[in-house]
Amino acid sequence: MATASRTQLTHLLVAFEHQKLPISTFLVSLLAHIDFKDHPALDHLLIHSDDILNAFLAHPKSSRSVMQWANSLIKGKYAQAVRDLADKDNGWHFVPTRAAMEKLEAFEIEDMARQMKDLAPELWDLIGLLLSADKQTSNKDDLMDTDDDVDSPPKDPKTKAEKLAERREALLVIKKVVVISMLMQSTNQQSNMLESVIGIFLHASNTPSKVIETLARMGISISVDSIHNAVHSLSRETVARLRIMGQSLLVSYAYDNFDINFPHLVPTVENSTDTLEHTTSGGLIYMEHGVEPDHLKCSEELWKSNPLNPEFDASKAPPPRTVTDLENLHPEQEDHPSGLTRRERFNAWKFRLDLITYGPDFFRKFHTTLGNPEMIEQIPLARMRWAPAKSQDTKQSTVAGNLEVIPKFLEQGGVGDPSQANNSIWEHNVLSIIPYVVLLHGDLGTGERTMSILQRRSIEHSPWERYQFVIYVMGLFHLKMACADAIWRIFIEPKAGRDDLTSLLRFVALHRPKETGKIGSDPGFRRMHEVIMHTGAALRLDAWRIELNRRNSAWKSLEDFAASKPSYKDLIEISERLASHYVAGGEDLNIYELRMNYGDIGRVETLFPPWIYIFKAVGKHKYASHMVKFMTDVHFVYPAPLRHAIRYNILPNPKGEEGKCRGVDWVVEQMINLPTKDTYGGRGSNYTKQRVLEESPLIQVYNQCTSNIERNFQLTSFTSRQASPDMTKTLAKMAIYTQEHGPNEVRVGRKTSHSIPDIIGQGIGKMMIPEQGPGEDGGEEGDKDTSETRGPLEPEDLLVDT
Repeated sequence: MATASRTQLTHLLVAFEHQKLPISTFLVSLLAHIDFKDHPALDHLLIHSDDILNAFLAHPKSSRSVMQWANSLIKGKYAQAVRDLADKDNGWHFVPTRAAMEKLEAFEIEDMARQMKDLAPELWDLIGLLLSADKQTSNKDDLMDTDDDVDSPPKDPKTKAEKLAERREALLVIKKVVVISMLMQSTNQQSNMLESVIGIFLHASNTPSKVIETLARMGISISVDSIHNAVHSLSRETVARLRIMGQSLLVSYAYDNFDINFPHLVPTVENSTDTLEHTTSGGLIYMEHGVEPDHLKCSEELWKSNPLNPEFDASKAPPPRTVTDLENLHPEQEDHPSGLTRRERFNAWKFRLDLITYGPDFFRKFHTTLGNPEMIEQIPLARMRWAPAKSQDTKQSTVAGNLEVIPKFLEQGGVGDPSQANNSIWEHNVLSIIPYVVLLHGDLGTGERTMSILQRRSIEHSPWERYQFVIYVMGLFHLKMACADAIWRIFIEPKAGRDDLTSLLRFVALHRPKETGKIGSDPGFRRMHEVIMHTGAALRLDAWRIELNRRNSAWKSLEDFAASKPSYKDLIEISERLASHYVAGGEDLNIYELRMNYGDIGRVETLFPPWIYIFKAVGKHKYASHMVKFMTDVHFVYPAPLRHAIRYNILPNPKGEEGKCRGVDWVVEQMINLPTKDTYGGRGSNYTKQRVLEESPLIQVYNQCTSNIERNFQLTSFTSRQASPDMTKTLAKMAIYTQEHGPNEVRVGRKTSHSIPDIIGQGIGKMMIPEQGPGEDGGEEGDKDTSETRGPLEPEDLLVDT
């Protein structure tokens, strides 16, 4: 803007004095008078208003007053912006006493940022400017903080610099939202949406109360008392949700005992030295795949044909079904082009999988061609819908405990016998379960105690009193654990079986040299599972080497074969030969390695007969008996709709993703027991039985809240899962050993100190012998134990990909 000369200024000042008009009055009047709103002089003045204000700011006598004026004006404007943001109509008020899961689940920091920017753009820009006042230093700090977190897949088109820029911008948005939320909460305490989400997250993360109160005073979280109010409100909502689920009559119930140790600092008479508390957890799971309430309306029909019914006419009973009947549930395809049996075709697929996964890099390209194993009857994909129930302060490992636990879980589901006296607050809102059956999922111990209840109560006159509605469903995760234990009994438990150079324990010594003692006595499930999987892979790769060398003497190793660039058709042909000629002695391992992840209920059922024989042979008589009863009941006793409901809901899919099916008992252990007593159970003085039980129905809410925080605050790099181990060197070491000692080869003159018996043959023989009477523990004589594994279930056992 051009400046006036001294002469021009002098003439103008004289003119103003002549008119007795102060310059300030002239400017104010010109801006205010309506007759001059279109005057060129006013337009010129407005266009150059910035220059005029800067001139006032630069003048030593006016700069202070201008700054005070601007400061007062801006403070009022930004204060009004904060008041507008804190208004209830914006949806950011969260009343802890009326906390709702829906509002917590819907929280998105990006939506909050977008709305803040629209409602208060100047305030949004100001906070952003203050947070990056020294942009160069800020960028350096962000580079140091995020350098390890921005690794991209090789095919990611974005450069590292672009990803860093995106990360910096995302973190800046988060900081803006946090700062503005603190201002809003300080202005209006009920405008605390972000603080409430963070507070519940801190509570779920077992953050000490002192830390939470400190953050509450900073305006980042709500107070501990408010968190407790929110927890109580969420608990009430959970109770109502469970009743809605239960009264749909489309849920199954799963429960299990879990023990928690609450050590006392100083033992007293009141607090005995026995600090182990026995409680029971459970959950409700919706039944999918077309199940309707009428499909479960068969309680009376089943009772009429139940041998436990005192009025049942045994002379009209059909002949009992046996394991032989189970072998024909899924007949073999006799004219299959490969000429292989169903099990041999799976083994051929397994041979190809191991070569592609662990063999030379050349074979990796066939991974997409490999696909999934052949399915017999696959459960359609559907994401599991469920809710945890309130845990019970009851010892479930007794029959009396189950008598108490089952009605309490049904009460949470809002079902029962309305004619029975009920002391709960829902006395007049109980839906009758009498005409229906209820699926109860559990391990073998739960099944045994359930059978005892049905036997003891069969003489009662009321269907409710005799638990007529109960249908026990076997847990397949614990069954898989029992399979691992059976393999341990066959290959490792016999002392003589550990001496041969080709024994399983010798292979264990190669890749777990410091754990041979542990595996020889008490391996646990995951450790034994990995032994089976890794040793099986090593033996199959060795079989590849032998067969390839037999076909071409130049192929002395898998690398030599890869150099010849074979086609996938070649792999199929060779793997079929391997499956039909190399799997006689190791059949038990190959049977075990079938996964349940893909929900192939048909294939799982085909494995019941061989495992029944194996369990019978190794002394796990109870498992064999319960497997026979469960499967014969499902296929030959229950009506077709109930059979469908059980078979298609025995392997739910928690994530709704292919290859992620799990046994219901795994769901209880991993998604209920573990978070209830470890993840969200509390820490230090907060770790009490009362808290564990009261907050057990909220573990799903806490998990969703934690996931929400991790997603909204860019914490996606944190995980509890471990990366798959690199087995390259381990398998190479085992390959040298197998090549030297030839476990897959016939070597004339080789001696052995122990021969693996025909376990399945032994089991078939024992199944033909009439069962003896029950022992003192209610089981069969000679049953070694009813546990699935040697040793207690550990958290890492739940990470096994079954």
